[in-house]
Amino acid sequence: MEVLNVKHGLEIIAALLCFVVLLPSSLNLRNLTKLYLLGSICSFFTSKIYVLIGPSYLVRDVETWGNFISISLVLSALFVLIRDSKPMFARFPIYLTLLPLTGIIFFAVIPTSYAIKDILELIMQAGALLVALLIFGVNTYLFRWKWTFLGSILAFLCAYIIPFIHFNNPMNGLLLGNILLSLGMILLTFSLVKYPINTEKK
Repeated sequence: MEVLNVKHGLEIIAALLCFVVLLPSSLNLRNLTKLYLLGSICSFFTSKIYVLIGPSYLVRDVETWGNFISISLVLSALFVLIRDSKPMFARFPIYLTLLPLTGIIFFAVIPTSYAIKDILELIMQAGALLVALLIFGVNTYLFRWKWTFLGSILAFLCAYIIPFIHFNNPMNGLLLGNILLSLGMILLTFSLVKYPINTEKK
């Protein structure tokens, strides 16, 4: 239980730090990437706060919903990056970046089966990681994006893989995965605020 409290506390601190750092630069409503990520952080932060202080009988549902909404908003942010990387004439309509959020409707109608919802969440996380790895990897190479962008995705990837690795003490794996997740959040937020995304090849 102590390890779980440390885990959730670390998640809350990381999310709060990312929110505070990202908020000022997100006030420009034209930067949808940051707005979506800010919404993702809010969803993540709210669910983790509830896990610590909310009634225990709803903890699993709130955490599941918080994670799903958070990853849906991350996918929307990635859609914005994909859209902005295309020439003006080839860009899809901006409202299509909301497409990942339609998954919330299907998520809501799934029977109360945590196994199915967990699998769906894992699939969406894997998809987001793959897309992000391609986007940040290619742009780091072609457009000289800072290595911290790619580093954040690698941290997220490691955090995703950790639960599938057997540890003698499962709590150690849980804590390690959480540390990597928090590191990825902080690195990505720092990168977005510190370094403007450059899409012009040098």
